[in-house]
Amino acid sequence: MRPWVIDASVALAWLIPEQHSERTDYHYSQARSRAGIYHAPSLWHWQLGEALLLACRGGRLPRAHYERGLELVAQAQVDIDPPLSLHRRSQVLRLAESHHISYFDATYLELVVRFNGTLVSRQADLLQAAKACGIATEPF
Repeated sequence: MRPWVIDASVALAWLIPEQHSERTDYHYSQARSRAGIYHAPSLWHWQLGEALLLACRGGRLPRAHYERGLELVAQAQVDIDPPLSLHRRSQVLRLAESHHISYFDATYLELVVRFNGTLVSRQADLLQAAKACGIATEPF
């Protein structure tokens, strides 16, 4: 089975009720029960924490759900890639520039290209960049 690279937008949908869907629930169930399938760059936890904080500040999520959200994410068996070497950071920059995406999104793109996996995302521009690289995608 090809590895799945999951971005923070999908994981955030696990935690915010109005963003839940059958597909996000499926991926959360798989991530909880099957180790070694899902992968994310090291910035994944930081992005999730920031998004949860903003959801709380914006009134979309009660404060108690912030803490619970961190626990739910910890139950998912997502393998976190180690921090990038200088060479890989340069590759991320080139991907960001050539596909007109953020450096953060390009970090996911670099990982999924390196693994020749499938990208799971809710970000249209990231999905488009992955398709341009010949990468399988699962949009939401």
